Amino acid sequence: MPVINTADHAWHWGPELPQSQLPLCNWLQDAGSLTERLRRHCRQFRVQLQSTTAEITLTPTQAAWIGAERAFCREVLLLCDEQPWVYASSLYSPSTLNVVPALAGLGQRALGELLFEDPQLQRREFEFAQLTAAQWRQLAQMQSIVQDTAPGDSYPLPWARRSLLATGQAGVLVTELFLPAAQAYRE
Repeated sequence: MPVINTADHAWHWGPELPQSQLPLCNWLQDAGSLTERLRRHCRQFRVQLQSTTAEITLTPTQAAWIGAERAFCREVLLLCDEQPWVYASSLYSPSTLNVVPALAGLGQRALGELLFEDPQLQRREFEFAQLTAAQWRQLAQMQSIVQDTAPGDSYPLPWARRSLLATGQAGVLVTELFLPAAQAYRE
């Protein structure tokens, strides 16, 4: 099976947070439900399903996160008042799908609404990445992301975080990229 590269496979992940961007750091380090936090900052919240891919072969780093060489991939945009604020992807193994079959039928439902219902949910430590201009352009084109604001219009290049959300035998690697229009850059 060929490797299908996810959008975040080449981002430069590490433990470093942005320098001198305290509001953004607060958003990046928040271990709670991003869905709930976004809902508090807008009148209308909506999930826009971008794609679902059945069983892709993972990069070694991604495989180490979820403990499997193959995974399902779901990509969404999280919109606040019809403006895309977050691009999110989730990777989960076939064994995780067996434990949490509702993952296959999320549709327009936020992943956080499903996972954060489980009182045993644990979020592992975060890694962070800031996209380069080329990575941002490529993602925006691939995902058809159109925004009123763009990096360079007093906004930095977008920052992302990723972590493993785990409950029992199920683990989902969640990547969340805060888009330039997101409240995280404006507080």
